[in-house]
Amino acid sequence: MGTLKLPNKYDPTRLLLVDDEPEYIYWLIDYIKAKGLEVTLATNVAEAIAAADETQFRGYIIDLNIPIGAWKPAFSVPEELYEKYKGFYAIKYVRTQGNIGKNVIAYSAHYNGEIKSEIGTLYCDYIAKGRAEEFKTGINEILTCPLPEKLQLGSTREKATAKKASKKTIAVKP
Repeated sequence: MGTLKLPNKYDPTRLLLVDDEPEYIYWLIDYIKAKGLEVTLATNVAEAIAAADETQFRGYIIDLNIPIGAWKPAFSVPEELYEKYKGFYAIKYVRTQGNIGKNVIAYSAHYNGEIKSEIGTLYCDYIAKGRAEEFKTGINEILTCPLPEKLQLGSTREKATAKKASKKTIAVKP
């Protein structure tokens, strides 16, 4: 699988938005901010993974058509599909960290059987570019997910940290 870094903190007030052309999605940033959240913007896979390594975000909105940046894949994937739609690397990474699929939205101007199949494998949502109402609905669904009472990152880590949790609990305020 390669090396996976789990973030140290959970920020329920931030969404990670990944798009290499942010000038076309300012309306989405404004909508997210109007909902009381802040946005961390990444423009390629490398920046998205660096941000995810530092913070577990409330949600993730990731364009499939982004450059990879200075990151090298550290896990096996359907190479042709991931090379064609590099945003899948970022989605797979954040899902592997234990983020729930309901809080991850992929989007693109493209939608075909390959994309549909991989979206199903990754258990995340997909929205076609230009569908403003669907984006708003997706963001509202992320906001309806209950916040964890304690910082919990990934099911495999939960067991390992269960013993430590009794000694040290990190509370997350809504």
